[in-house]
Amino acid sequence: MFQFHKDETTKNIEWIPKGFQFIETWSFPGVNEATSWNFRHGCLENSQLKEWLQQTGEFSVGSFPLSEQPNGGIRLLICSYTLFERASLGMYREQYGLVESAFGLHPATLSALEVNGGMFSRYSRSTAQLGDKISIILKAPQKYEIANYMLSLTHDATSQWTTALLAGEDIIDPFPQLEDYRSDLPFRSQAPGRTIRTSLVQSPEMWNNPLTLPCILVTDHLKRLQQYCTGPLTQQVMVIEEHLGVTTVGRRNQVPRFRAPTNRKLQSKEPDVLNLGIPVDRSQTHFLTVSINSKLTSILFMRRSPKWNYEASHFLLNTLNETFGEMSGQRPHYNQIWELIEHNVYLAKSIEDHVLCLQARMELQLNVLYSFVAQSDNRLNARLAASTGKDSTSMKILAFITTVFLPGTFIATLFSMDMFDWKSAPSDGSSSVSSQFWIYWAAAVPLTAVTLGGWALWWNFEKHRYDVHMTEAPRRATRPYKSWWRKTRKV
Repeated sequence: MFQFHKDETTKNIEWIPKGFQFIETWSFPGVNEATSWNFRHGCLENSQLKEWLQQTGEFSVGSFPLSEQPNGGIRLLICSYTLFERASLGMYREQYGLVESAFGLHPATLSALEVNGGMFSRYSRSTAQLGDKISIILKAPQKYEIANYMLSLTHDATSQWTTALLAGEDIIDPFPQLEDYRSDLPFRSQAPGRTIRTSLVQSPEMWNNPLTLPCILVTDHLKRLQQYCTGPLTQQVMVIEEHLGVTTVGRRNQVPRFRAPTNRKLQSKEPDVLNLGIPVDRSQTHFLTVSINSKLTSILFMRRSPKWNYEASHFLLNTLNETFGEMSGQRPHYNQIWELIEHNVYLAKSIEDHVLCLQARMELQLNVLYSFVAQSDNRLNARLAASTGKDSTSMKILAFITTVFLPGTFIATLFSMDMFDWKSAPSDGSSSVSSQFWIYWAAAVPLTAVTLGGWALWWNFEKHRYDVHMTEAPRRATRPYKSWWRKTRKV
């Protein structure tokens, strides 16, 4: 069933060899520390891979100081892996075939490399020739700030050996022999290969347990997730809240914690003065909208990581319960793994709630920003309305002046028509006023008064109608709407 998908995935993957890192452990009863003869790690060139898989040459198994043989152990191969436009694995295609055959990996391993959102699965095989084997695949969600790796292992219940392939981005420790390399940096800045090797060194009694590597991987992912969510992600959210200046909850003495060096990219013209609830300038709204939406999108992508860790921990708990019968004589180890996974379950749930809280806070800040933009638009509309009102007042004045002069102009134009026979001017050329000039004023003055009176009556009527409408508007708003035909019906 898996062969067809495996062949298709093999064609889609980019095979880019970049070297390997390996870890080998041999478990002995009563040995509770890592020594030079039961723990081995280092780097591999591409030409050395076949020798290491076959344990020949310089990678052959040396003699043990104990008379008894090891009762299991771990053989872990670590290689580079990226998933951007397409999956890229740090080895040749033929080399992967050798690893899959030597380690007995499940055919679904390559398919897991193309999963962005994370996955986990378990496969059991039982044959007379190979015995009882269990295969586990864990693929963490792709998030560059946390981790992007995949673990595929096969555990032989008879020999208690675990063979595994760990592929991830920036997972190989560049200086495996320097124990103090990057020890002063945050946990998330250290290569996962180093933290996994350190965890194995500190737990030699768990080397023959099938869930040792999955538990280490899930715990490593959870630590990186916790440090990123409670550290940079929370600080970036608080910077945005500080810049908008409408949230002071949780700050000691109501004093913002992140000033000049933290909000350097989100500061206004006066970097030492916060907004304190004052709406932001319209010139900043575009930048703030991009910043908040970008951070909100990052948080939405982040939500998958704690959820995957929570579900993967439950998956390991179920696997532990189902395989406990096969772990003969490992009751103390069973309890240790159970306690670790149970702690991871509750911690992952807590981190998931924290991420949801950050998402809600960003959504709140986005709503606040939109409110600021609406307030700015309202103020702009108010200024436009005031300017329009001034223009309207000017037009009213011009209309009033036109109304005053309109009757006189109309009468003058009317009396200048030929239908009126006015007295001609004297023959000597001197000017004179007609004795009938009173007729103009007798007609123009009453008509002007009538025009102004009609305008005043119309103005008072419209003002009264507007006042009545504004008074009755709240009362009409509470009444249910009825169409005209319902108003005429009798109840």
